[in-house]
Amino acid sequence: MSSLQLTNEKFILGRTSRGLLLACYLLMSVWLSSFSNSTQGTIGIFLICACALAMVIYTYKRGVVRFTITDTHLQQHTFKGGWVVKWQNVSSLGLCRSHQPTQSSELPWIGIRLKDPVPFVKQACPRLITNLLLEQRSLLYLGARETEKEHLFQDQVLDSSRVELKDGETIKGLQACLYHRMHYQRDYWGYDIFISTADLDRDGEEFVGLLRKYLAGSGRST
Repeated sequence: MSSLQLTNEKFILGRTSRGLLLACYLLMSVWLSSFSNSTQGTIGIFLICACALAMVIYTYKRGVVRFTITDTHLQQHTFKGGWVVKWQNVSSLGLCRSHQPTQSSELPWIGIRLKDPVPFVKQACPRLITNLLLEQRSLLYLGARETEKEHLFQDQVLDSSRVELKDGETIKGLQACLYHRMHYQRDYWGYDIFISTADLDRDGEEFVGLLRKYLAGSGRST
């Protein structure tokens, strides 16, 4: 199967888009500077408009998520880093579903269960781990609440105790936090890592179906 590049980016900041943004910046700056009575005021207006433009671009870029899907792996690219999962290390994947019959069964998360979580933990950078821990905190709380383990949430969300691996290696710090978090999430939802459906360019079910095709294809190619 051919490789895919997917993104939730609504429009690409190419040469044309950047030109339009620059034109808007100049027009707005010139218009606002017409109300200034001094050179210092005009310079200040241009600087403020430049900062506002930079903040808009920065905020937009922070929300952009890209995915690379190939015969061998799935990769997510975010503003704070990315992760890679090889298909040979994927046990199963699917939409997370609520345990409560009174609520909507499907949750806005796609879960991936790994055969071995250690490679994922080791390759994640501190910045990415911090983002994952914060982003998926609400999912951990929901799992604890739905399984009547809400009293364990505070201990689980901050669990950074050292992990002794089978080969004698020790995982500690942020990597230990991520390892434990994946363990707790698996107990609650059956998956180790998660993708928010808000980060997709399509419906969650459609994305899961696409991933399963590549997962099945990787098995045939090995």
